[in-house]
Amino acid sequence: MSSPEDKLIQYLNEAHATELALVSTLRAHIAVSPSGSYRSLLERHLGDTRRQAVRLERRLSDLGVSRSLIGSGVGAVQSLIGQVLALTKAPIDLLRGGGGEEKLLKNAKDECATEALEIATYDALEQVALELGDELTAELAREHRAEEEAMLAGLRAEIPGLARDAVAAEVYGIEVYDSSEIGAAQAARSAAGAASDAATELASDAVGEAEKVASKAAGAAKETAKEARKVPGVEEAEGEVRGAVAGEDDLPIASYDSLKAGEIVERLPRLTQVELGVVDAYERRHGNRKTILSKVDSLQGDTPWTGYDEQNVEEIEARVRDADDDEARTVRDYERRHKARKGVLEAAERAVAAT
Repeated sequence: MSSPEDKLIQYLNEAHATELALVSTLRAHIAVSPSGSYRSLLERHLGDTRRQAVRLERRLSDLGVSRSLIGSGVGAVQSLIGQVLALTKAPIDLLRGGGGEEKLLKNAKDECATEALEIATYDALEQVALELGDELTAELAREHRAEEEAMLAGLRAEIPGLARDAVAAEVYGIEVYDSSEIGAAQAARSAAGAASDAATELASDAVGEAEKVASKAAGAAKETAKEARKVPGVEEAEGEVRGAVAGEDDLPIASYDSLKAGEIVERLPRLTQVELGVVDAYERRHGNRKTILSKVDSLQGDTPWTGYDEQNVEEIEARVRDADDDEARTVRDYERRHKARKGVLEAAERAVAAT
């Protein structure tokens, strides 16, 4: 038999898990949504969702749950909800099946289902809290539910317009989806602009320092590209955007078209998430070989932290030294499936053993 506190923590954990899963989904959907009322709605709710997750963490902390336990996803119910959301609301792949208009409509429908789940979750949390005499948690559930209800209403108001756009594109050939206006593309342009500005400023130096200027400009471009990938959803969508128009020479695997499927599969674990996206989009437009696409799918997923794929062994080792058990295990498991760098794996194993 559960204690009153254990039961309350169970339902708070469930609500917290839904919010964390939704943050990831909203970020990915924002990245492939053009500017407009629909994307603005998603961006506003992303802020709401992050704030809700923080408030739930604080309430759990007030009830004596440590921060490490909150972040580790304890509890069978919490784990189950997180898995369900990951399966039903996973980040979409740009230009994979159907047009952009159709993808946005499907995203909005998925988001409606998620909002309904969240509303029911807060209904349950409120009633459990009331039954156990916890008015603070009940009020928190009511406030969050009101925000979810407003989001659901906003999504439903957007769906007719998204449906009209899908029909116009799929039936009448009138495309309104502009990939140059999606969040990922805008972030990439912002990064390119920053790099260009840096290069222009450096170019004003003396001609005798040309080599120094070039080196600094390259460094600036690299850093701004890294910053662009920190924008919500960019890392997930960038590869698909690039791959949609890539030629063989643009692929991260040399002589790609002349290689057998098995030879390509062997090379895939060494690629970054962005590069995997490029290969995925290119392969779907050309050979569409199931062995390659299946391997790419198994390798795609969240990196241990934003920018992980851009870091070298020394940078990752430095962070892992101070990592908690959950992050160290995430690094170890991700690295095993991908580049399998000895230094990173050893650092992660040491961190796991020390916790």
